[in-house]
Amino acid sequence: MAMATCSWPSPPVQLRVMASKQPQPEQRRSANYQPNAWDYSSLLSLKGRGNDQNLTNPSVFNKLKASVRDLLINKPEPSAKLRLIDTMQRLGISYHFEEEISAILSSISQESAKAPFMDDVASMALKFRMLRGNGFDVSTELLSSLLDGKNSFRTVPHSDIDGLLSVYEASYLAFHGEDMFDELRKNSASALKDLLPSMDSHMRSNVAYSLEVPLHLRAPRLEARWFIDHYERCMASDDLIIQFAKQDFNNVQSMHTQELAALTSWWTDVALGEKLTFARDRLIECFHYANGVMWEPNLAKCREAITKAFALVVHLDDVYDVYGTLDELSLFTEAMGRWDVSASEALPEYMRAIYCTIINTSNEMADHVLREQGQSTQHLFHKGWHDLCKAFLVEAKWHYGNYRPTLSEYLNNGWMSSSGPLLLLHAFPFLNEKFSTKHLEWLERYPRIVQSSSKIFRLCNDSATHSDELQRGDAPSSIAIYMLENNADEQESRAAMHEYTIDIWKSVNEEAFCHHHYPKSFRKACLNLSRISHCIYQGGDGLGAPDDEKKKQIKELFLEPCIF
Repeated sequence: MAMATCSWPSPPVQLRVMASKQPQPEQRRSANYQPNAWDYSSLLSLKGRGNDQNLTNPSVFNKLKASVRDLLINKPEPSAKLRLIDTMQRLGISYHFEEEISAILSSISQESAKAPFMDDVASMALKFRMLRGNGFDVSTELLSSLLDGKNSFRTVPHSDIDGLLSVYEASYLAFHGEDMFDELRKNSASALKDLLPSMDSHMRSNVAYSLEVPLHLRAPRLEARWFIDHYERCMASDDLIIQFAKQDFNNVQSMHTQELAALTSWWTDVALGEKLTFARDRLIECFHYANGVMWEPNLAKCREAITKAFALVVHLDDVYDVYGTLDELSLFTEAMGRWDVSASEALPEYMRAIYCTIINTSNEMADHVLREQGQSTQHLFHKGWHDLCKAFLVEAKWHYGNYRPTLSEYLNNGWMSSSGPLLLLHAFPFLNEKFSTKHLEWLERYPRIVQSSSKIFRLCNDSATHSDELQRGDAPSSIAIYMLENNADEQESRAAMHEYTIDIWKSVNEEAFCHHHYPKSFRKACLNLSRISHCIYQGGDGLGAPDDEKKKQIKELFLEPCIF
């Protein structure tokens, strides 16, 4: 059954009179956000075109794929297989060989804890990372022998760069209670920083990148684009794998470009940027974020759902953070709870546009899910939007009341106001997995993996936006609150929040790699939401104020094919 949509009715006479008494736009707050950096007309012109000149004939591509599969299967040593699987995952081509990789890792996981990697620290750490990171049980004994009783390295030579880097990367897959990984992370990072000046340029760039953003925290598609270039410059690279990885990247990029063009068409038709001129217009950045959550070719509908929801969230966030009065925001939150056409009549005119667009967009998604899955998700989407608005309203009341929440209060509300739960609720029905009403009821309770990944989203956002928000006089972020509560300077606060973020990652790891009663694809979506949050906000606000580096990433992902 088609669901009712929301139109934009003309306001009653009395509301028009009330609107005339509202503060004029120039009296409202302004965040002075930079304008949209992308030419929508150029993006629309890509629709139906693609980059066919960079695509390989399917028969040629399949031959390449078969050769890469043979290369994987015929590797004689388990350590060599692990290194190749790691390379394939980083290049973004492992999805072609999931059955073969699962069989290999299953076989390796059944070996004794240390054999046959006893004398090779790099391989021991890689084995741990690959098994745990792919959902296999693996004993921490594999790495516990590396530390002595004083938490210093026992068996890792200070000059073993490969071993130190492998241990460092493995340490980020820790669970709660595995405190030795904190020491392994700190010790290996310290040793690698000391060794940086002595490394060759290729190794130095690899290590420096890992110290900035560890591999486990990187968004897979961004990693693929970076690693293709890095691996090609490696002396030990395989030309066959490079050729296949480049071609596959271009094939997938062509699909993503078409999706982006279609979403641009939707966004220009919605025209919220023209109706809410005070808000950030960030469709392309939202698609980038959605691509970070789920990039695989068969999940276009999932990316579409996340992109649309996130683009609307960005505008709604600016309504609550910047433009709306407290009375207006209370009205909007109440109207979102009602979720019907008549509720829009009580709203100021500028709010009707986004209110109706939210309802229409989510109802269209729910209608699609109902046709495809036979399950109603309208209540799920409605709950997500209402809960987000309530969290936004709490922060608005803090701002208008000049209230300083405790860090606990802030984060208990902040994981919801990050919008992570809303995005994940919209992603779930489009993950190409059958689900039941029990799954939906489970999601409505916001399970731990949703809360933890969303809390990482919040903390990454705070790290990038703290300074600008402080200048605007916004409600304090986690950085500012920690400074006040602990009489700390900003550097100390950032360091403390970084360690807290790493601690939350342990919860995400536990939920993603241990609790297999969750749908695998959803665990992966939550994991990747945490990762893209790090990447979007690394070195600056990649959503609110994307710099040249962030724009370069988007171009390389969606507009500029790999060159052969």
